[in-house]
Amino acid sequence: MDQKPQNYMGGRNMVNQNSSRRGLSNMSPDFTTPPPIDFDTEEMRGSMQRILADNVGEFVVIEFLVGTERIMRKQGILYFVGTSYVTLYDDEANNFIVCDIFSIKFVYFYFPGQRPNRNYNLLSNSNNSTGSQR
Repeated sequence: MDQKPQNYMGGRNMVNQNSSRRGLSNMSPDFTTPPPIDFDTEEMRGSMQRILADNVGEFVVIEFLVGTERIMRKQGILYFVGTSYVTLYDDEANNFIVCDIFSIKFVYFYFPGQRPNRNYNLLSNSNNSTGSQR
């Protein structure tokens, strides 16, 4: 059974390039977001919010700095960009992930049809992460 969003056509292939969700609004009737924010202003030019908002609908892997030494990755279809957070749609697990925008360090964008070799949303079960990885 395919649980991918019915309207998802890929970010660069979507017709309405001005909508902050560009055709992704019917992904889940139970998941709501605030009204879209317009990051297309002079003050927001070059900001992380603007770059992400311009690429809503694209598949991404985002690296977050947790604490001072730990990097955590999350992946999914970029669904919504807010002032202080981003929302990813995990099409493999059919759920949404809300992430803090201020801890984002790197964003990887993938070409249509390409995905990473592993699922970064799966948390490891090890308790030996001391932060002293070399």
